[in-house]
Amino acid sequence: MTREMLKALSGPELEQLGIWVREETKERAARHKQETIAKIKALAADVGVSVKIGGTRGRPAKPATDAQGTKARR
Repeated sequence: MTREMLKALSGPELEQLGIWVREETKERAARHKQETIAKIKALAADVGVSVKIGGTRGRPAKPATDAQGTKARR
């Protein structure tokens, strides 16, 4: 698609194109994530390690503490 083709679209057509682009981007990201998880599991299995990939990212948040090491108020 060229810039000239975009300029030729009407407002509603351009809005619909934006919706489709966002949907496609989201689907590709999800597909890439699943492929990456499968590769990680396959590599781990090759060296005899099992991995569990959960639904959260990173480490759990630590509770906030003040200078004395006690829980800070929020």
